[in-house]
Amino acid sequence: MTVSQFSQSQSLRGSTLLLLRQHGLYVSQRNRRGVAWLETEIPYEELLPIGLEYAGPPPAALPRPLFWVLGWLLIQLIRAALPNRPAAPDLPVALLVGGTLLVAVLVAYWWRLRSRTVTLNTNRIRLTLPDRPGQRPALEAFTDELRRRAHGYLREEYAQVNPLGPIELQLHRLHWLHRLQVLSPQELQALSTRLTGRLSLDPLKLMGQDLETPYVN
Repeated sequence: MTVSQFSQSQSLRGSTLLLLRQHGLYVSQRNRRGVAWLETEIPYEELLPIGLEYAGPPPAALPRPLFWVLGWLLIQLIRAALPNRPAAPDLPVALLVGGTLLVAVLVAYWWRLRSRTVTLNTNRIRLTLPDRPGQRPALEAFTDELRRRAHGYLREEYAQVNPLGPIELQLHRLHWLHRLQVLSPQELQALSTRLTGRLSLDPLKLMGQDLETPYVN
């Protein structure tokens, strides 16, 4: 499945839009009034390597005493609802304390979840977003497609060799693609051999001294 964009809306921080274009990654971040404070397009040549980094506290389990309090409050409510059963005089106070505790724990739990972040790391830019479990699959699929698109673009634009052209420049370009993991070691060797006519790029030696590699077009 091809995922060409990823978007995320935040009530307090605004919105983020990531879009794959023909020559690069388009990034737009707007505040809650819709005004863009970051809008740029990064060429695929400047993105690799690409990865996701998750940070923040792990999801916290609800504390067990909270369930005891809720169970006790439920029992009190059931007893108060029974016919011909007078309500306990301390029931309103218990409900107030229990309700306050419940709200406080739920707010703390919600805030702990909201403090988790995920960062899209590239060579040019780092984008930190709230880590929303429901959006993880979409962000990971977009990141995989971004990496695939960048690799494909660099292959198409820079992995072609011409033995009649400047050999040193083309070798430098092939090694750059290899460092970015666009070319495998086997592909680097095959393209270098096609370009130079040599099976090895190790320097030639004469009486223990390295000689300048003779590349002849």
